Amino acid sequence: MGDELRSHVSGTTTVRPVTTETWPDLVQLFTARGGPHYCFCTPYRVTGRRHVDAGEREAVLRDLVGRGTPVGVLAYDGAELVGWCSVAPRESYARLARSRTMPRATPPESPTWTVLCFFVPRAARGRGLTRVLLDAAVDYARHEGAKVIEGYPFDTAGISATHRGHSSVFAAAGFTPDGRRWARTLDAPALDGELPNAR
Repeated sequence: MGDELRSHVSGTTTVRPVTTETWPDLVQLFTARGGPHYCFCTPYRVTGRRHVDAGEREAVLRDLVGRGTPVGVLAYDGAELVGWCSVAPRESYARLARSRTMPRATPPESPTWTVLCFFVPRAARGRGLTRVLLDAAVDYARHEGAKVIEGYPFDTAGISATHRGHSSVFAAAGFTPDGRRWARTLDAPALDGELPNAR
């Protein structure tokens, strides 16, 4: 995919993958007041040491983006950054390899992507952006060759933090439950220059 931005458009919202070109936008969103700068969406992407400081977390994500590893998508309303969804190949979330609460349910040879986090700034909430982000995450995963996309909504995964999204959003996007895990099988990507289902 490189730095070619393939957009998913819904109404006035455009969702783009994080690449080296959009990396500064992710930093802007995460470090703004109320943003998730404290984690930089890295807890499942690093193993070993329990404590990784803020600078190291940003460096971990920046390194993944620099190597062309998918990490997620960003939502824009015009020039305004209005959301983030962490979606990536399951194996890029290193800690999932040993997870007892989120074990792999697909064969190793079946390319599987995982949605692990949503963030929408307080001022942008109430616009249905989590669903827009999830639809774009599905399109992105499909375009990159995923055969299955999965998520772990907070209300069915047994956690209190709401950043994983609600099961109703996953259900509306065509996911079906399998215990704590919700999943959707993906068809082949379209052959045009945009993400499938872009509109």
